[in-house]
Amino acid sequence: MNLPPRDYTQQEEIIARWLSKFGLSYEPQAYYHPYVVDFYIPEIKTIVEADGVYGHLGKRDRKRDSDLLSLEDIDYIIHIKEKTNEKIKDQLWLELNNLDKGLE
Repeated sequence: MNLPPRDYTQQEEIIARWLSKFGLSYEPQAYYHPYVVDFYIPEIKTIVEADGVYGHLGKRDRKRDSDLLSLEDIDYIIHIKEKTNEKIKDQLWLELNNLDKGLE
């Protein structure tokens, strides 16, 4: 089981708990020069970002996503915008179950 870094936000703590409950191994705060991502799930080559209050909507954030998706180890990026336990669980579950639909 993954242990959360000491500086997790409440939203990140909830995401980490649900990733573990879903049986997914992840790397918290994974480093992809020059970026640090909240969670990387190697098994499905997916990044999960806790967007927090401000979200990832800016031009810089879109460039970051584009740069990360150009890497061989990353196929998907999931942005979690929800804040409550149940809503985070629901959004994460839905996003994870829809990953392969992008390949069809």
